[in-house]
Amino acid sequence: MVKNRAMDRQKTTCSIRQGRRRPGSTIYGEVKLTEDYRELATAFLRAFDEGADVFALVTDDVQVMYPKWGIANGKAGLADLYRDLGPYLDGICHHPETFRYLVDGNEVCISGVSSGTLKDGRTWGPDGGYSGQFCTWFTFDGALASRIWIYIDPDYVGGTNACYPWHQ
Repeated sequence: MVKNRAMDRQKTTCSIRQGRRRPGSTIYGEVKLTEDYRELATAFLRAFDEGADVFALVTDDVQVMYPKWGIANGKAGLADLYRDLGPYLDGICHHPETFRYLVDGNEVCISGVSSGTLKDGRTWGPDGGYSGQFCTWFTFDGALASRIWIYIDPDYVGGTNACYPWHQ
């Protein structure tokens, strides 16, 4: 699982409020299960940043798409995705003060900015341009995410920029 370590090496820090898991609750923090999907989506990103158990926030048959990795099917597929990202990402922080939401029924899109550190020590963060920009689309079944589509350039630090003619 990707953990939020080494964030102290960055200029930008994660300002996410810390939540505590309550007995019997299904998500991080205090969210009433009144189909407040915006809060549920935000709670998922917060749990991911904190290295918390995101598996408790998704359905057993969840589908998760991550660019250049593919689609993870079910919790076992999500575990495979995390296993593959683990050697690459050292820590990530989604900055809620940058979030913009689109909500339609049980679907939520969050657009915002992230920062983080790769295992090799390279960092990325908000630079006023495209660095760290993401959009994540959630579909919920009750209080659990059943589909999560992640749109971000997985080359967080611009290592493949030379491959593109507009960067030459």
